[in-house]
Amino acid sequence: MKPIFHTRHTRHSSSFRTLAALALFALALFGLAACANVDPSIINPTKVYRDAPVEKSKLAISLRPKSKLNDAPQVLMYPFFVSQKMTNSSLVGRELARLVYQTWTEESVFETLMYDPQLAYHGPEAAVSVARRAGADLVIVGIVPYLITGGSIDSTAVTLQIRVYETQGGNLLLSMDQHARVNAKLKQDWIIFDLHTRLSDSPLAEAMASIAHDMAVPMKSWMPPTDEELGFADSASGMAQNILASGSPLVGDEDDAASRGLAADLMNTGRFKKNLKLKVEFDVDSSRIRPESNGILSELTKALKSEPLKGRRVVIAGHCDSDASLEYNQKLSERRAAAVKAYLVEHGVAAQTLRTEGFGKTRPLVPNTSKANKQRNRRVEVRLDN
Repeated sequence: MKPIFHTRHTRHSSSFRTLAALALFALALFGLAACANVDPSIINPTKVYRDAPVEKSKLAISLRPKSKLNDAPQVLMYPFFVSQKMTNSSLVGRELARLVYQTWTEESVFETLMYDPQLAYHGPEAAVSVARRAGADLVIVGIVPYLITGGSIDSTAVTLQIRVYETQGGNLLLSMDQHARVNAKLKQDWIIFDLHTRLSDSPLAEAMASIAHDMAVPMKSWMPPTDEELGFADSASGMAQNILASGSPLVGDEDDAASRGLAADLMNTGRFKKNLKLKVEFDVDSSRIRPESNGILSELTKALKSEPLKGRRVVIAGHCDSDASLEYNQKLSERRAAAVKAYLVEHGVAAQTLRTEGFGKTRPLVPNTSKANKQRNRRVEVRLDN
């Protein structure tokens, strides 16, 4: 009886394994169908088509800036130089650069990025000189040492080298290299289906966009902090979130010397607090709030009346840029903080929950090196009052 029982068990297990294998294949087909096209067939193996992926090398960065930029730069981008001998290399270089330019523009890598397809690359010194005369702070040049374009028939491969120079001294600041490849159609047999890899209409464009996306990451990390990163907000929900996240004053508020560090230093040392910052505009040398700032203060009123903040005590702090004297800016920042409090009280926020203070120009958020940065420093900050 034992052998008979053993035989039945073996046959049953074998059938189960066969069904399980078929189920797995079916699941594989359904999974592939979600990301590919399936051409089912009863007589022949089912054909499953998937788009050819972009295969890339690891992004190589041989040189990068050690710290963030102080100001958003004006950037000029050159058409790429195709060093490989080929017909219409200048035209190819212009189109490759345009693909990268479009990706970086969509991802807002630079606040101002200019691309001039009429320029011709004649070395870094000439590019720096042209960019300087155009008023750019940085110039981007690209070199393509290797390029194979197979279109929708054969494999495509490209290597891109990006170099970023500052125009004041001509120094190389950032150097990146990456290789991408899109392989031609491949076929893999999987017993009950055949997996076919197909090329898109423009594999080179896909490869360049993928490289540009990878290179955007280190570039963004080098750019000055955005308003959002610094804690600015213009909606009631965003304001409430930043106020609640503040918790306490900046570490080092008691220490005037420690509190004068710039935003990059504060962020690097962990001393930066994302308390709410507002670009409230006042008349020149005055504490009179300009009408265009009423919308921001209206949102602040909503935030302070919202359920998470209703009845909680907050501090309103005024700040100035570097113009005028220390004493003058101190008094001006105090009056501007008081003007914001008066607006909030007039619109229904309890006066006893509001405290004001001014710091003049002693605590710049960013360097006072441009009009945009000075506007950031002429700010009103709101934080919880512990």
